Amino acid sequence: MNTVIVTGAAGFLGSHLCEHYLNKSYHVIGLDNFATGSKDNIQYLKAKSPHFLFFESDVTQSWQQLENLAILKQAKLTHIFHFASPASPPHYQKLAKETLWVNSIGLNNAIEFADQHQARVIFASTSEVYGDPNCTPQPESYWGNVNSYGERSCYDEAKRFGEALIFSHNKKFNTQHGLVRIFNTYGPRMNPNDGRVVINFILQALTHAPITVYGDGLQTRSFCYVDDLINAITRYAHKNLTFPINIGNQNEFTMLELVEIVKKLTQTKSEVVFKPLPSDDPKQRRPDTTLAFKNLDAWKAEIPLEKGVQHMIDWLKTKI
Repeated sequence: MNTVIVTGAAGFLGSHLCEHYLNKSYHVIGLDNFATGSKDNIQYLKAKSPHFLFFESDVTQSWQQLENLAILKQAKLTHIFHFASPASPPHYQKLAKETLWVNSIGLNNAIEFADQHQARVIFASTSEVYGDPNCTPQPESYWGNVNSYGERSCYDEAKRFGEALIFSHNKKFNTQHGLVRIFNTYGPRMNPNDGRVVINFILQALTHAPITVYGDGLQTRSFCYVDDLINAITRYAHKNLTFPINIGNQNEFTMLELVEIVKKLTQTKSEVVFKPLPSDDPKQRRPDTTLAFKNLDAWKAEIPLEKGVQHMIDWLKTKI
């Protein structure tokens, strides 16, 4: 059996990555400090497999506690998935410096630990490196339109720095660490208080609270169901690619279209209320997935938005 380490294991994407590798009979070591992650996700993973080992840990601090683990002597460490980071605007704005540190110091710690074990780091970058884009869809060659001094800069620039760190380390030490640029993703085990739009709309609809739309609701996002995303990330991880690849759904929806889907599936009585658009909120978000299709065995997102939203509604009903 091989081993992987997942930082941010208690988070939405981290927990799904852990589950994927447990299903593949890997040993999985999870790290999280619960800044935004859920202890329920860890309990779920512990119940799922005896091969899941968890440490409550701040990955910006020393990784010394992992050095003498018997599991790392018995089963080869192949990958470290560095997914520890606040990811929704309310959380990363509240934890701004922590967001900067985990995507810089935390990532460097992951890289150095991986190098000691001849393992490979996969860094969770983001579509936010493109900022408020002036082209659509966004290809990996687009350098972005990002505000380095603003409410969202702690996240956007932390991820951009992380990408630069991966590139510079690979070049200096001839390593093969990689990264994926993740576009809007949704699905079960997302924190109900996460603050991102899909979970917000569904939670508001199920509780018959007003559905909050920011701006005029005509800004667009491309929503990828979590199963499709994990499929792409793990394909990338096992191909020794090092350049960034967009992972997301190419179908683009306005916020008002998403509202209508949620209202239809929940049969809610909620009214829609409009509030001012937050500072630096991107007006468009749609990935060019040509590289993903070419390099990840013809990967593309398969799960339609209505089907994915229904899965999420069914799950969220068990949590509220």
